[in-house]
Amino acid sequence: MVGTVYQFPPSVKVKSGDTVTMHCQLNEVQSFCHTVAWVRVHPVSLIIDILQDSNIPHQTKDQVERSVCQASIYNASVQDSGTYYCIATDREHMYLGNGTAVTVQADSTVMPSIDVMAFASSNYLNLTLQCTVKGFAPSQVHVYWLIGSRNKKGQTFFVWEEGKENSVKTQNYVAVSAEEWKTEGQYTCVVRFGGWMFNKTLHHYDIQDTCYPLVSVARIFALVTALLFFTTLLIAERF
Repeated sequence: MVGTVYQFPPSVKVKSGDTVTMHCQLNEVQSFCHTVAWVRVHPVSLIIDILQDSNIPHQTKDQVERSVCQASIYNASVQDSGTYYCIATDREHMYLGNGTAVTVQADSTVMPSIDVMAFASSNYLNLTLQCTVKGFAPSQVHVYWLIGSRNKKGQTFFVWEEGKENSVKTQNYVAVSAEEWKTEGQYTCVVRFGGWMFNKTLHHYDIQDTCYPLVSVARIFALVTALLFFTTLLIAERF
């Protein structure tokens, strides 16, 4: 009889600093908890990390008899968000759990880092507005623009930052005409997080005062597309 591996809970949402506990039940699998591996798939980069042994408690007698293994994340942070899988093996087969989706919510009392910029096209007929949000998991943040009395969603991208606690920043872009840029007066990037709302505003004269670089809209999106393409290739090589 072929065994199965069942994980529970299927998903869990906690606040920063809490402890997350995941369980892995081995059904008809001739294996032990100390041989079970736990891995995390990052929600944006899809990079696979192995959970450290310090997160996996020693197997108790009760766990041996019931074949229920567990792993914990202590003092969880936003960077711990992702889908966790348990992997068990016997002498003939390898078994993969159904996964536990973990979302760690940042402290709502901490204000996110918001940066806004405006990029003009080479002929100055169009502009691209950029809003960058750092400090929160992408799944927790909703970003849009308030232009005059209108709301514009724009296009959202998630950028993986190596070397900075494996953090992810959220970037939202919206395109406007040069005429609209001058007549509307101000453009506000609005960031919603839980029951909180943050914003930062650009004015039409800011592009002159801050000397934003002249970058064509086409080049910006071409660069983003190229980065996504090469990132996909790198991820594919890992498998």
